[in-house]
Amino acid sequence: MGKLLIRGGYVVDPSQNFEGIADILVEDGKISKIERNIPPTGEEIIDACSMVVAPAFVDPHAHLRDPGFTHKEDIESGSRAAVFGGFTAVVSMPNTNPETDNPALIEYQRLKAERVGLIRLYPAGAITRGREGKELTEFGTLKGAGAIALTDDGTTPTDEALLRTAFEWAADLDLLIEDHAELPSLSAGHINEGKISDLLGIAGRNRSAEAIAVARDGYLAQITGAKVHVQHITAKETVELLKLFKEKGVRITGEVNPNHLLLTEEDVLKYGSLVKVNPPLRTEGDRKALIEALAEGVIDCIGTDHAPHAPWEKDKPLDQAPPGMLGFQVALPALVRLYNEGYITLKRLVEVLSTSPAKILGLYPELGTLKVGTPADIVIFDLKHEWIFTEDINPSKSTNSPFLNQKLVGKVFYTIKGGEVVYRYRG
Repeated sequence: MGKLLIRGGYVVDPSQNFEGIADILVEDGKISKIERNIPPTGEEIIDACSMVVAPAFVDPHAHLRDPGFTHKEDIESGSRAAVFGGFTAVVSMPNTNPETDNPALIEYQRLKAERVGLIRLYPAGAITRGREGKELTEFGTLKGAGAIALTDDGTTPTDEALLRTAFEWAADLDLLIEDHAELPSLSAGHINEGKISDLLGIAGRNRSAEAIAVARDGYLAQITGAKVHVQHITAKETVELLKLFKEKGVRITGEVNPNHLLLTEEDVLKYGSLVKVNPPLRTEGDRKALIEALAEGVIDCIGTDHAPHAPWEKDKPLDQAPPGMLGFQVALPALVRLYNEGYITLKRLVEVLSTSPAKILGLYPELGTLKVGTPADIVIFDLKHEWIFTEDINPSKSTNSPFLNQKLVGKVFYTIKGGEVVYRYRG
């Protein structure tokens, strides 16, 4: 593996509390130097002048649809979409067909990603067999096959005794539980329960479904010592609970998706089923609470919830279309918007996309850092670059995003994994 010199970029590394102009020398797939004016010695040179150089992004929550739903996405196309967005490490959700509830499917996903070679894929195994909430999977064998976390994402187990046992087993194995915290009995609708659902005459999903599930998860984590990560937080009440449990010393973390930072239930009137997601888009008050919590550290990181669907699946009425939208491609522009509006610092932008999720997943200090001697997983992006997210440049198989054909600000120019450039923006 050759050498790579990244010159003149504005380096941001929250893990070392470092910001400033510097060069980075990569040798044998690892970072060997970070200092000013490193002399070139024949290696490939990337001119990063006027761009940000940071640890590559880490996504704790994405759907690659492989196996079983490869008309929407597969590991190869999903990997291309990930590096397009600056991600080199991705946790894949188990709501595939069949569900990722056994070691063979963990191995399948991991080995296929290795063959593609673009990202580091970390499969999540299901908590229960078939994600049916009735019988626990074999946590130890899933971990042995390479599962980094456990989740029934798309739903949550509703048998609290079973869930307590799951938390106890996970604590013993030091496995992270990622929970889709939303009780099915209170979330049978299609969009947020409120003025828009009333206006459209469509069943809504009650916000209490999320808060009650998080309260349950927090207390179970407190009594079992399990590590729990709350997926796709949407409501201000959930933020309050998360803060409460953290103050109590509970091992609980949380993520927010880009769509919930940029959109509200009002956007359903404009985009229809294209912005149907679970949990749903909430109110403007919730959106502002999420932004504040992310800035303050109550919410720990970004999880894209990248959820591709074929056009013919999303082109249906709200009560028939599946939930979800693309996430990899718009995560950075979403955070750049918050940065430009003064809500977050540049350091926090990098932290929530890289260092923080790496720590939550136990991937730090290998990933989420630019420390000398660590794998050279690096992203280089331009905070000011304006671009149009068109179908021509979209690496995903699917196009379900309200941001398609719109101008976005903030673009990844290079994604580097283990010292190898796996994505270049060619404009």
